[in-house]
Amino acid sequence: MYNMNLSNIYENIVKNADPRMKLWPLVDPPSTIITIIGLYMISIFIGSKYMNNRPAYSLKRFIQFYNIFQILANSIIIYMLLDGVWYENIFIYCVPITYSTDPASMKIALAIWYTMILKMIDLIETMIFVLRKKNNQISFLHLYHHVTTAFLSWLCVRFYAVGIVTFIVILNCSVHVIMYGYYFLSSLGPEIQKLILPYKPILTIIQMVQFVILLIHLLRTFLPDCKAPKLASFILFINLIINLLLFLNFYMKTYKNSKTKNK
Repeated sequence: MYNMNLSNIYENIVKNADPRMKLWPLVDPPSTIITIIGLYMISIFIGSKYMNNRPAYSLKRFIQFYNIFQILANSIIIYMLLDGVWYENIFIYCVPITYSTDPASMKIALAIWYTMILKMIDLIETMIFVLRKKNNQISFLHLYHHVTTAFLSWLCVRFYAVGIVTFIVILNCSVHVIMYGYYFLSSLGPEIQKLILPYKPILTIIQMVQFVILLIHLLRTFLPDCKAPKLASFILFINLIINLLLFLNFYMKTYKNSKTKNK
C-alpha cells in the first residue's frame, strides 16, 4: 500500500508537469536538480580541503565580470517578462495555471527557465568564497538560500512557468540588479568602497522588504476564489518566512549588534 501511494504521488508529479517544459534542458528528469545540488555541496567540501594550505585567490577581475553578467542577465529577464505582456495579463492578480503556447506565454515560460539557469549559476558564488578563503561568508543562511532558490526555481519551471510565479521572478530580479550593482561598485577599489559602504545594510533591508511583499502577495493564493496550487503556495510561503527570519538574524548580528559594540 505504501509503495502504491509513492507510485501514485510520482505519477501525479509526472502527469501534472508542464508539458511545454519537459524537453527543455535541465528540467527533466527530477534527478538532474538533485545531482546539481549534490555536486555543489561536494564541491564546497573538496574546495575547502584543497584551499587549506594554499594562499587565497584574488579573482578580482572575474568577480567584476560576474557582477556585470548578473546585472545584465537579471535585466534581460525583467525585460522578457514585461515584453511578454506581464503587466497586462498577469501583474499582481491571481492567474490560473494554464499551459498556453501563444507567443507571450512562451516568452514568459522562457524567462522563468532563464531564471532557473541563473539560480544554478548563482551557486558559483560559494566557490568564489571558497577560492578566496572567505569561509565566514559560507554560512547556513548562504547555503540554505542558494540551495532552496535553485531547487524552487526548478520546481517552478517544471510545474508553474506561468501565472503568479512571474511576480516573484520580476521582483527578485529587480532586487538582484540593485544588489549586483552595489557589488560591482564595491569591486572598483577602496575609494568607491568608502563612499558606498554606509549603504551596505540597505541591501539586506531591501531583501527583507522583498520577502514581506512576496508573503503578502502569496496570501492571495490561499483565498477560495484563487485557482493557484495551494501546496506550491504553502511551500513558497514557508520558505519565504525562513529566509526572512535568517536575513533578519543576519541583519541584527551584523549591523545592529556591531553598532552597539562600537558605542
